[in-house]
Amino acid sequence: MKWWLYIAVKQLFPTGRKISFFTLVSILGVALGVLALFGTQSVMNGFHNEIGVKLVDTGGQITLEAGGRVIAGKNAEKLFENLKNNPEVEKVEKVARGSVMMINGNTPAYPVLRSYDSIDNNCALPIKEKNFVSWGDIDELDDDSVILGVGVANRIGASKGDVVEVYAPTMLERLSQNEVPMPVKLEVVGFLSTGFSDVDKNVALVSLRRMQDLYSLGSGFHSYVLKLKDGVDETAFAKQMNADVLNGDVRAYTWLTGNEAFLRVIATEKVMMSVIIMLIIIVASFSICSSLYTTVLRKTKEIGLSVAMGARPYQIALCYCFQGFIIGFLGAVAGLLLTFLLLENRTAIVEFIVGRETLEQFYHFSSLPVLYDLNDAFRACLFAVVLCTLAGFLPALRASRLKASEAMRNE
Repeated sequence: MKWWLYIAVKQLFPTGRKISFFTLVSILGVALGVLALFGTQSVMNGFHNEIGVKLVDTGGQITLEAGGRVIAGKNAEKLFENLKNNPEVEKVEKVARGSVMMINGNTPAYPVLRSYDSIDNNCALPIKEKNFVSWGDIDELDDDSVILGVGVANRIGASKGDVVEVYAPTMLERLSQNEVPMPVKLEVVGFLSTGFSDVDKNVALVSLRRMQDLYSLGSGFHSYVLKLKDGVDETAFAKQMNADVLNGDVRAYTWLTGNEAFLRVIATEKVMMSVIIMLIIIVASFSICSSLYTTVLRKTKEIGLSVAMGARPYQIALCYCFQGFIIGFLGAVAGLLLTFLLLENRTAIVEFIVGRETLEQFYHFSSLPVLYDLNDAFRACLFAVVLCTLAGFLPALRASRLKASEAMRNE
């Protein structure tokens, strides 16, 4: 081992003590900075990824709409068959949706009804694959039943087996004709639980035929929803469909189109929070610089003696730069371990600090999502190590410029 490296290690870990107070505090300060930086980035990555997954799972990858108009006729059926035969499309579904008033007992709610193709069972959403239906089965859904979002069910106090009354806006037309509209009665056969509270609190599923009857659509519907095969770029697919396949009446939109601004906000939050939290590591580096500078002043005679014995200025400088490197490296490793420890127990911590209801209210998730990115971990550690090494540069520069004669006379 090089002598200057040996001295650097001995000053950080003196003989007779496991670790010095200065070393412990410095490493802890860097570790907390890495914890804050990498932990924040992992949580924001989790939010961004989970929101994307939930939006696709609950809304589909590609939606084809006609500007809010009903899609019907021979051209609609022809397009449906073409989409089913497209080699890049795994599933295609006709979807009708709309707001209704739903009553259980005397308690009303105003959910959005979304159709589910209970005949072909060819839903473009992974409702069955991901077991989104609890206390029931999606296969139980027929023209006389409904699957309520868990939030909707809680709002109106509905249980499985209850019969709810549904009023659609089209019933107002009967009132204008002096007719008394009668509600449609549907049996609750299950509850929709996607983990995305924005959907669970506002959506209910019915069959396509029931939705067509409620909204007087005939054989029409509102949109096609597509699930693409693995590896297909949805943005390129939608662009090609709009350019080469679809006419001006029907346009293709990806799940990103309606949520681009929201996802951009999440990405911007990650960048801004990372920049702010970097200040923690910068503050820690200033503390390290101050402590090492004090060490140089205290050990001026020792440095002068080393120079007198033939030590070169760059070796003196390396001794203090390497101390900063060791602190940064150990702090980065400790920070990563603390991050994994904290985030693996995040559920209990979040519920204790803010409560589960707050998380659902503002971020629409029942649990805090996390996604570890090795690039973020590498950048956080590299930033800490480089900054701590630079923190040792100023003391190292002063130490390297000391002359042996002046250092030995220092009081």
